[in-house]
Amino acid sequence: MKKLKFDSYDGVCFLNGLVFFAPVALLVRTQAGVSEHVFFILQALLSGVIFLGEIPTGFITDKIGYRKSLILAQVLLFGARSLLLAAFVSRSLALFVVEAVVEGIAACFTSGTGSAYLYALYGENGYLAKTAHAGNFGTAGFIISTVAYAGIYKISGMEGLLITTVVMDIIAVVCSFFLRSESSKTIIADRKEVQILAIFKNKKAFLFVISLAIFSIAWLLINFFYVEKLENCGLPVEWMSLIILSYSAVQMLAEPILGKLSDGKNGKSSREKLPAVTAATAGVAFLLFGVVKFRAAVLLLMLILPLLLNLPEYLLMNLENQFVDEAECGSQRAATLSVLNMGVNLVEILTLSASAFLTKIGIQWCFVFVGCFLMAIALLFARIQK
Repeated sequence: MKKLKFDSYDGVCFLNGLVFFAPVALLVRTQAGVSEHVFFILQALLSGVIFLGEIPTGFITDKIGYRKSLILAQVLLFGARSLLLAAFVSRSLALFVVEAVVEGIAACFTSGTGSAYLYALYGENGYLAKTAHAGNFGTAGFIISTVAYAGIYKISGMEGLLITTVVMDIIAVVCSFFLRSESSKTIIADRKEVQILAIFKNKKAFLFVISLAIFSIAWLLINFFYVEKLENCGLPVEWMSLIILSYSAVQMLAEPILGKLSDGKNGKSSREKLPAVTAATAGVAFLLFGVVKFRAAVLLLMLILPLLLNLPEYLLMNLENQFVDEAECGSQRAATLSVLNMGVNLVEILTLSASAFLTKIGIQWCFVFVGCFLMAIALLFARIQK
């Protein structure tokens, strides 16, 4: 596999990972007088904006091009972070609401666009490696910001965390202007009108929507409920920061693993089995994580679950783009991917609203159910690849 060089897209991913206030994102709101109840309403508003804006922004992206859409998304993200800083300093609920709307629009312009952009530049053969490569730079940024946040917070408080993040966003905007332009033929090669919703005549479309939704719930469980599993096993909550840093480092193995597994030296039939095999492996790991109480096993699973989830997720994104080509929607790739991503936004809204129910049935069973769903997805992947 040819080694990929660092480029401006990697730089943007790295800078976007430098969110220094991320470990205390809830405190940014609550210290400014926002209750936890209102916080979840703001999060639901954010998801709602993304849900409603997916298709319109997808069509805009297909008109103006992927590069310009990514630049616009970075400008909007900088605007959202600046509004967050202003909202915190002024303790203005109205600004927090505006910030959620602007951040949601920014997310709309990146939804499906990054995937479409990389697929246009690198094609089916290079897409997986580049996606994982860029993802690693985002993870590196996250690790650095997680390590640095305590020092910045001690020296300059919450304002320091927010200002440092805004500065990184400014640099990201500048870096985005150096993104390579995709070939113009990927956008204007076929100007015939394509009925995007017609893709749902193909059963594969529903598989992608369901799969994306399950992956969204899986990440929700990892991001919010790892700490509860830690407490249930009698382990110190203070270990959580070290665990996050450790599993983030392990996640970076996705690039070499996918590069090795998807290498052209492996037979086509072997490569076609990868989505099913990796999804099944992740499913088994999630199921075990839900039922196992042995501390060493829990810690080991905590470290490898994000990586095991990343592998089928990247492969799914590659299959999505291949499906768009099969459906002859390549001239409206961003809009088509946005339609498929809408299922994720809908699930996020529902899960935010049903968070109390998830807690009542027991978080361990949520991990078990997600594990079962991932194994079911693996079986469906195996069938469609035949």
